[in-house]
Order: sequence, then structure tokens, then C-alpha cells
Amino acid sequence: MGKSLGPIKRSRRYQDILTDISDGAKTILLDGPISTELDTRGVTMASGKARRAAIDDTEALIQVHCDYINAGARVITTHTFGGNRDRLGPDFEALTRGAVECAEEARRRTGTEDSVIIAGSIAYHTAQGWGKWDPKQDPKSWENDIKDLVTLLTISGVDVMLLEMVGGPTFTVPIIRAVQDSRMPFWVGFSAFDDEKGVLRVFDNPATPVDDALPNLIRLSIEGEDKAFANGSESGVDIIGAMHCKPSSLGNVLESVQASGWEGPMLAYPDDVREWDPSTSKLVAGNDPVDVYCDHSLQWRSDFPKCTVLGACCGFSVEHIAALNQRISI
Repeated sequence: MGKSLGPIKRSRRYQDILTDISDGAKTILLDGPISTELDTRGVTMASGKARRAAIDDTEALIQVHCDYINAGARVITTHTFGGNRDRLGPDFEALTRGAVECAEEARRRTGTEDSVIIAGSIAYHTAQGWGKWDPKQDPKSWENDIKDLVTLLTISGVDVMLLEMVGGPTFTVPIIRAVQDSRMPFWVGFSAFDDEKGVLRVFDNPATPVDDALPNLIRLSIEGEDKAFANGSESGVDIIGAMHCKPSSLGNVLESVQASGWEGPMLAYPDDVREWDPSTSKLVAGNDPVDVYCDHSLQWRSDFPKCTVLGACCGFSVEHIAALNQRISI
């Protein structure tokens, strides 16, 4: 028997954007990277470091959000990627609340409180070097921390939960459970890469092929555990897609998402990082010109009519979002 739960908590502004996304006629832009954008502005916030801009450099973080909104983004993400109580320590609550407050302030300054939504970024890892993705905590302790993060993002006022760079079943399942229990709407962004044999594998769990991981995770997103939402109540999942993938792999991930049973709207945003050394905070991006990024994005939009949300990931910038906005506005 399915769970008897209250309705999904969709704000009016979120519902307006979801309507635009779902009808398939419009393209909605999500923002681009936060940490690497801060890096380019002289704020040392690279992915392997403590992410303290929400407390220590709020004006820089607010300005990044403002710039993305002015570039055309209708979805901005909180600066909470990879953060939880274990990783952030005693400042966890202040940093999480501060990240949401910075996004809200950007919305106020740009006069877009009715038209821009805030996505609460949730991920279970931060860049620690290739292959070091899983949390060091035991799964149960980590799941409790994720529940705390989801609760704090909810009460702080985000409009939707954004599951970023997920796919490894061990740590993706608890996030899905946590957001479903919160009754908040959520989006899922799967990440993958092609190995040396051309097999598409989950980015954060290289042992697992995408086609092995996605069917069960998508089924869980839709139905809940033990088909908890089979009685007609909603699980809360509104969008599933591909993120933090190289452009050459991203379309294949979208194909796998659809083949794994997802029939709703999709999102797509590529990654442009070629090398990353967290010990030195040095990042090497591919420096894809904005027209190359735009061409890829519009091709996914054309190839997958339900892929109505486009954005960018690490290595891209506000400039890329602004250029894509111009292209889709023509």
C-alpha cells in the first residue's frame, strides 16, 4: 500500500516555470557553475576547498547569482554543492542558510522574485581527485546529515531540490528518500563518462555502467521505495536529465534516461573541465568557445524535444549562459 502523504510543496513561481518547462514550447535556462565562477573573480572557492563564500564573501556570491539572472537564467542554484554537517562542521547551518539568503538577495536586487526559482543543490561528494567520490562517513551517518541538509534547505525557502552529479546507487538512494520525505519537488541530474572501451559509466561510481544504474534509480524517483507512491500520490520528481558530462557523452546519457523509463521533462548541462588538482586548486578547462557550447546545447534541445532546461557546469561561465540566451531568443 502506498504512502498517504500531503501534496508536493510547489511555490507559485515554481509552478509557473514548471508549466513553461512541461509544455515543451519554451527553453528555460538554468545557471552555470558557482565555485569556478567565483574562482575566476579572485575568490578562492575551488571545489576541493571549504566553501565559505556564503559567510565570508557574501557580496561576491550575490553578484554571481545576479549576473546569471541578468544573463537569462530563470533557475539559480544555491552554493551548497557537496556540503553537509560532517564536511562543514559547526558552520554547516550558517553556510547553508547563508547560501539560500544570497540567492534570495540576488533575486530581490534583480526584481525577479516572481519569475526566478532557487534550486537547493545537493550532492554527496566534492572534488577530491579522480575516483574519490564517496563520502568518508558510514552510509547511515551520512544519510542523517543529508536529511538535515534537505530540512534546512526546505525551511530556508528554496523552490526545488536539485540532485547534482548523482548515479552511484549506494549514496544516491538515500538522497532520493530524503527529498521524497520532505514533500519538496526535485530534479535529478545524472553524470557519466565514456571509459577507455567506450562504455558509458556513472561518473561517481566508475564500476557501474549507466544502463545498470539508471533504471532502478529512475524507478525509485518515480515510485518510491516498495512502490510507496503507487496509490496515486506524487513522489515529487519533476525533471530528470544529464549534467556534468562531456558534450560527447551527454546525449547518450539523455537517451539512457528515456530508455530507463523517464517520460517527463529533461535537463542538460555539460562540463568543460579537462584536469583538476584539488591539492593545488588548479583547474584546466577546455575553453570551449561560446558558439561551440551553444551549438551543443541547441542540438540536445532539437534531438530531445522534452529537454527543455539547459544550463552549464564547471569550466563554463556567465558568458556562456548569456550567449545561449541570445541564441534561443532569436
